[in-house]
Amino acid sequence: MQKPRIPHRFTGRLLSALLILISALGLAGGEIAPVEAQVAASIQPPTATSGTLGTGTTWETPWYVIDSGQDGPTVLITGGVHGNEPAGFRAAEQIRHWPIRRGKLVVLPQINRLGLAANIRWTPDHRNDRQRRDLNRSFPTSERDEALTEHTRAIWDFITDHQPDWVFDLHEGFDFHRLNADSVGSSVIAFPGQRDFAKRIQQAVNADVDPQRHFDVLAKSGPVVGSLARACHEQLGAVSFIFETTFKDQPLSRRTRQHRRMVSTALLSIDVIAEDCVDHLAPQPSRGITNVALFDDSGANEAKVLKVLEGRPELRVRQVGRHDIRPEVLDQFDVLVFPGGSGSKQGKAIGPDGRDHVRQFIRDGGGVVGICAGAYLCSSHYSWSLNLMNAAVFNQTVEIPGKGRKSMWYRGPATDVDVELTDQGSQVLGVSGTQSIQYQNGPILSPGDNDALPEYEPWAYFRSENGIYEPQKNTMIGAPAIVFARYGHGRMLAISPHFESTPGQSGVIPRAIAHVRGE
Repeated sequence: MQKPRIPHRFTGRLLSALLILISALGLAGGEIAPVEAQVAASIQPPTATSGTLGTGTTWETPWYVIDSGQDGPTVLITGGVHGNEPAGFRAAEQIRHWPIRRGKLVVLPQINRLGLAANIRWTPDHRNDRQRRDLNRSFPTSERDEALTEHTRAIWDFITDHQPDWVFDLHEGFDFHRLNADSVGSSVIAFPGQRDFAKRIQQAVNADVDPQRHFDVLAKSGPVVGSLARACHEQLGAVSFIFETTFKDQPLSRRTRQHRRMVSTALLSIDVIAEDCVDHLAPQPSRGITNVALFDDSGANEAKVLKVLEGRPELRVRQVGRHDIRPEVLDQFDVLVFPGGSGSKQGKAIGPDGRDHVRQFIRDGGGVVGICAGAYLCSSHYSWSLNLMNAAVFNQTVEIPGKGRKSMWYRGPATDVDVELTDQGSQVLGVSGTQSIQYQNGPILSPGDNDALPEYEPWAYFRSENGIYEPQKNTMIGAPAIVFARYGHGRMLAISPHFESTPGQSGVIPRAIAHVRGE
């Protein structure tokens, strides 16, 4: 039986200390004295409410309000104003679950919901209207009292109802401003009077950034006219900022983390949160929902897996990178997924410490699913392997006449091969018999030579093969296509072919996730 996991809890140190003190006083005296009782009664968990603007319209916009019940500022967090800037949306969605100690947090994580779905900057409803298509030019200005569209008017009415004191609008640029002045990517945009606060944010985010890609403070004239941030400053007197990451050459997990770093620094500075929340990606577990961490850093081609998993009500998916492969982050998740791409690049990206942390995660009861490159990673064959099972990989380097030395892992371009499920594989994964599944150079596994590691159990076999060199012939047919292993209190599934890329077969991946979680 799989050991239950206890996700990492993010609680304010002050709240914890007070509750411990109150408990101690009560135990010592037999009952809680009136003063302590009053303190205990005054400390209540934040209340969360949610709703939708424009219900029934094409531009329905979800909102969330977290109220601490304690006096303090009202902070507005917005993301996804531009649909091709997903990091702000992802970060805002994570931030809305942060524990606040005072004030109120108002979050609009995906203002341009349809634009995000289509990965376009504009609102699809107005994409051919140059005046109205950009939401961040549609809010009130010093010369225009009203927002330009029904959508932005509803958003503006909602914002004015809450009268925010602070506004942090999360965006992305196409390039690093430090290297390309035509882009505002990797910057903190502020009004001149807020330069010192902006520099504090800049210093915090730059601590983990390559110096050539450092964030800059842009505080000459403030956010652009017509933007949400500028409207909040001019019309409502809010202290407003735009935080910009850069989507060029950076995984989404890294950009999302940079947004969390900037917002966490800001909220700590104004005493809205009690401790740094940069590592808080997923909310408290809830019944029937699995928290899934999907690796998206170097060597990961996660897009198709993400498409399969997102939107499923039983899954809560967060993309994670090398900086997130640490206990304080992994403890928030039930399952870690390594997708296709390059196993060596993924393994080297997380490094020796990260590989140790993954092993501890599964040893303590977590689940791991490795797909193609991720299956290579789960083996014990390479120096960068996770060593989750005693498994070698067919990967000799052979001299091929007229072609030179060639590595046998490469078997040619993607093609379909026959895969036959075992009875156990069929029962768990919902696929029976022999199926034609896309294959793109996934590992050909065999028993390894490290008896200290768990042995794997084949759940599917290859019944046809792909290959381009003579030494590859007859090495694939009969080899395992899917294997299962137990590691400590946890479970692992390594899947060599691509069910997520095969029409009608993508359901195998969420079933695999459910199984390694222990459901």
